[in-house]
Amino acid sequence: MVNGGRWRAACLIWCRMATVALAVTTVPAAAMELELPIACTPGSDCWLVRLPDHNPSQAFTDYRCGRLGSDGHDGTDFAIADARRMAEGVPVLAAAAGSVRGVRDGVPDQPAEGRLAHAFGERNCGNGVVLDHPDGWETQYCHLRRGSVRVATGDHVAKGEILGLVGMSGEANFPHVHLSVRHAGVTMDPFTGGPLETACGDRGVPLWPADLLDRLAYLEVPIAVVGLTDHLPDRDAIVAGTAGAASTTAAPALVAYALAYGLQAGDRLSLSILAPDGTQVSDAAFTMDADADRVTRAAGRRMPPAGWQPGIYRVEVTVRRGERSFARSATYPLAQ
Repeated sequence: MVNGGRWRAACLIWCRMATVALAVTTVPAAAMELELPIACTPGSDCWLVRLPDHNPSQAFTDYRCGRLGSDGHDGTDFAIADARRMAEGVPVLAAAAGSVRGVRDGVPDQPAEGRLAHAFGERNCGNGVVLDHPDGWETQYCHLRRGSVRVATGDHVAKGEILGLVGMSGEANFPHVHLSVRHAGVTMDPFTGGPLETACGDRGVPLWPADLLDRLAYLEVPIAVVGLTDHLPDRDAIVAGTAGAASTTAAPALVAYALAYGLQAGDRLSLSILAPDGTQVSDAAFTMDADADRVTRAAGRRMPPAGWQPGIYRVEVTVRRGERSFARSATYPLAQ
């Protein structure tokens, strides 16, 4: 969901609203176990880009005391690369077995370039599904693609059953599924197993099984897109997945581009292109002057007089934050 003022993601109209705050000690340990709510491989073709807010003030703090999210965010956002991948169809899955308490479909998806062109009013969840689970637990899945919801109220679903497809309906400026978890009407963080009122740094008892928790490793700067094209793409093309790819040595230019989440003022994002023989084709760096939920950048060079070497080119994207760095790379073949 997009960044905004202090808010908690609105439930679908049939959701129960939280009326009490539970102390951490009242939450049964390991009372519920969740599986991945999206058919993807974390860190490869989907990314954890926004987490629940543990900060009661006009600021944001995730469960690790980091800043991967925005003020008032009440769920966990699993993003895919871009709208092109969304069009291919990425299933949203039931994180646990349960019964369908409510569904919504028919809300339009926002445009591929990620601008909020469709009004959503109180339906900021967009198209979605709410599941009831034993012992007062419930899960909610938001922003499903219009026309993709496959279940109906009253259905019983198994863990891992397809509920619909990842979309951009409601208040969504990138393709993702927003998962909210509640117990007895109180919003919980699946990474701690406790309510959002719990102070950050208290790891609690996660609702993810150990093997999945390892795959959902905390990453401060998810780099979702790394590309190489033959022209300077604009922001909309990168977000929509239509920037294209360089494929031949006749390319008039080689331009690296990237899309990353969770950047902060002072971060330095660099884009490098390496030729098949290891020489550097291009190297550019950008310093962030403000925090940004999502950033796109592109840089490269025109074809030199001698032309491009055929072979495998490497694009390296690095974000440096003080002494730490976050990196992702990809390779692209250029044929004669």
